[in-house]
Amino acid sequence: MTGFGSGAAEGQGQQVGVELRSVNSRYLDIQIRSPANLQPFEQAIRERIQAAVSRGKLSANISWAEEGQQTALPQLDAEVAAAYVVQLQQLAKIAQTTTDLDLGLLSRLPGIFRIEASEIEGEQVQALLFAALDQALAELLAMRGAEGETLAADLRDRVGLIETHLEQIAELVPNTREQIHNRLREKIAALLEPGAIDEERLAMEVVLIAERSDITEEIVRFRSHNAQFVEALDKGGEVGRRFNFLLQEMNREANTISSKSSDPEIIHRVVEIKEEVERLREQVQNLA
Repeated sequence: MTGFGSGAAEGQGQQVGVELRSVNSRYLDIQIRSPANLQPFEQAIRERIQAAVSRGKLSANISWAEEGQQTALPQLDAEVAAAYVVQLQQLAKIAQTTTDLDLGLLSRLPGIFRIEASEIEGEQVQALLFAALDQALAELLAMRGAEGETLAADLRDRVGLIETHLEQIAELVPNTREQIHNRLREKIAALLEPGAIDEERLAMEVVLIAERSDITEEIVRFRSHNAQFVEALDKGGEVGRRFNFLLQEMNREANTISSKSSDPEIIHRVVEIKEEVERLREQVQNLA
């Protein structure tokens, strides 16, 4: 689920800022970007986020500033520079050419210069960091919660549409036996002499065919799945697997109803139901 939150805290001349962004993901994936002098706190930051968020790809951007701090000057790492010179001379020897060291190129090589991070008071900065992080988490969770309520309302509406289609299908079921009777009579009449139809035998065949094509049980089970889906939605928590199972069963019942029915209107309603089930499946992936 998407979300954004920011927080800031300051004290004793120090300022900490936190920005959190999250997008939907099946698992929890936390990426933290922080200044070098705050990196020792990253594990604590990660654990605090994990305690509040269970799913989503989440990025945390953390900033730190101190009043009156001076920009740290780069320091030449002579040992690293000397090693680069030796290697470049060796490369020139292999290439059988002269060694014309380009200081501009050499200065851009990794590790030539280093910047010493300012040392900070651990307990004080951690307190500021957690205060800013908690603010950002509160905003993030509020935004995700609002999106979740909107999503939950949409899911309920779609389950309601499925229920409407099932009611319409149930209303068509009593006509199925009469339709079977008429079709079977027409087929038999086309093969026999007029008046030669055995009405008792015909009635028995109609009953057998109607029993094989009865979809009452499927409708009852489907409605049960709908009720369980809404119940799980109301309960909340980790419901992803539950929803996926119920949607799989809904799709199974829809396929069975379609395979048993020859009524065009029922088949049309089943197509509508399967489309809603697929939309439910897509939306469920966004639930945290």
